[in-house]
Amino acid sequence: MSSQESETGEQEGGSTVVDEQPMAVAGAVGPEMPTQAGPQPSGGRRTQLRVVRENIQSLSKDVWNFRKTQVVGTKRLEKQLAALRGELATHTRSKELGNLSKSYKANTKRLESQVASLRKELTSLKGNIARDAARSRAKQEAMLSKILARVSARASKPSKRAKKR
Repeated sequence: MSSQESETGEQEGGSTVVDEQPMAVAGAVGPEMPTQAGPQPSGGRRTQLRVVRENIQSLSKDVWNFRKTQVVGTKRLEKQLAALRGELATHTRSKELGNLSKSYKANTKRLESQVASLRKELTSLKGNIARDAARSRAKQEAMLSKILARVSARASKPSKRAKKR
């Protein structure tokens, strides 16, 4: 509806402008032509209407061509915009991937250093456990030897006591 209304408005606007121009042209043509009282006004009117129709047709063709080029230009610009949006999206994705790879590398290095420190702690703990186990075995053996010495000393003492009694 809006395109028809705009065409009608343009045609009406064009016809008023064109009406004024052919009248000026008809007035300019009128003095050159011999004046005839009866047929000239109707013939002049017909020529004015014909000129107005031709002008309207040429204006409508111009409007049609303008719209056609605008549609083509708009479609081309939309394609360019879509292409630019796609490039922008891939560029931002590549930046995001770059940032992700950087953060991944940083996290990997951090985790590797944590693993290395945990391995060092594990080896030191294993060493401490082994030393503690060796100390406890040594203490246990020392205690057992003391107990065995006392038991053997007691066993030998009761025999002396047994002799005394």
